[in-house]
Amino acid sequence: MKKSTINNVPNDEREGGHQFFREKRDTSCSSDIVAVENKKSETTSNKKLESKPSMDINESAEAFIKNFRQQLLIQRLDSIENYQKMIARGL
Repeated sequence: MKKSTINNVPNDEREGGHQFFREKRDTSCSSDIVAVENKKSETTSNKKLESKPSMDINESAEAFIKNFRQQLLIQRLDSIENYQKMIARGL
């Protein structure tokens, strides 16, 4: 079997190479993080400026609850219908 070539490289060079790679990678990641944070703050400020007057929070909550209850009713009726079909098949 062949020995790997990395064993021929002195320990100092191997460790130094990895350390350099880590340092290089860390600096690029930190600059990417800063760029992403800047973009997030820009979009957040744009959203604040673009906010439109909407309906009252109570009205929107009531509409959501009404829609949710309606969906539950539809699901319940579908479930009952499927159960009745299953019984009719004789399972």
